[in-house]
Order: sequence, then structure tokens, then C-alpha cells
Amino acid sequence: MTSRAGRAGRAAAMLAAAGLLCGGCSLLPAASPASPAPASRPASPAAPSPRRPAAPAPPLASLLPFSAARLQAAAALAGRFTAAWDSWSWRQPPAAWLAALQPMAAASLEPALAQAAGTRSVQAQRTATRQTARATVTALQVRDLTPGSVTLTVTVSQVITASTGTTRATATYAVTLTPAGTGWTVWDIEPAAAGNT
Repeated sequence: MTSRAGRAGRAAAMLAAAGLLCGGCSLLPAASPASPAPASRPASPAAPSPRRPAAPAPPLASLLPFSAARLQAAAALAGRFTAAWDSWSWRQPPAAWLAALQPMAAASLEPALAQAAGTRSVQAQRTATRQTARATVTALQVRDLTPGSVTLTVTVSQVITASTGTTRATATYAVTLTPAGTGWTVWDIEPAAAGNT
């Protein structure tokens, strides 16, 4: 799916191209059929018409619904949330994992977080092999941008230690954030291939 930022970039390029084309239109001679030149007049070289400067294309930032600083804040929150989402320990009660996520999440996401935190089969597996995971964000990219939300793809590298050894995994999530006052809240998190397009 084409991102809002990509569409904004193409829009800026089209505006710039349109400005150049319109500037070029002023070079064409103006036709005035109401007053044709007399046939007896000797032809004289046409005086060059003054070229009107093309209107400058608006800066790309002015086409975006949020400032660059605001988007950076959204990316930072998406990174913190995703790292916390994919970090856990068999020693950690589900309520502690949930408590780390709740301050960053929208109220509408809390039931889904509570359900994920309380999955007994997952907890049993982690306890049986004494699993601990630590996730680090390795990449962030804007997937979609609207006046009411921003969706980022967040890639994390996860190191899982267990009684059976250490493994490494990589996962990419689509994280949607919505404005909350001057900040943001996480509205949804899903595997990047599954949704939030």
C-alpha cells in the first residue's frame, strides 16, 4: 500500500512540475484574433516576452498532517512500545508486563493487552524452559500517515535465553498511533504482514 508520505512526496513533485509547466506557458505568444496584424506591415522580430517565474512548490513538510518533531515523537513511542511488547521474563508476572505497556497505550487497546498478558499456555511454556526475551528496535519506517493517525513498521531483534540455550529472532510489527493532546498513544499493534495498512 502506498504510504501517505509517499503520496505527499509525489504530490510535491507534481506541484513542482506543474509550476514549471505553467511558467513555460507564459513563453507562448498570446493570440489576439480580434486585432490581426495588417498585411502591409513589414514583419518585425517578436520582442521576447518577459518570463514569469514559476510558483515555488510548497515545502514537503507543509503537506504533512504533523510536524517532523511530532512524527519523531511518534516513532520514539512506537519503538519503546514495541521493545517492551517483545521483552518478557518467565519470572515476570503478566501484570508487570502489562503495567509497562499501559501508560503508552490507548484505553481501547488495554483489553487486548490484558488478554495477551494472561495467555496461560504461553506463560506455562516460558516457565517450563525459563525463557527471558529482550528486544531491541533495529528499524522504523512510516507506513501510513493520515490527519488522525500514523502507522509505523517497527523491526525488533529479540534475544531469547532459556534453559535450552540462546536463540535470536527478528520480528516486524505495524504500530498505529493516534494523537493524544501534544503527544501520542499506541492504538494498535499487529505483525506487519497482518494489518494496520
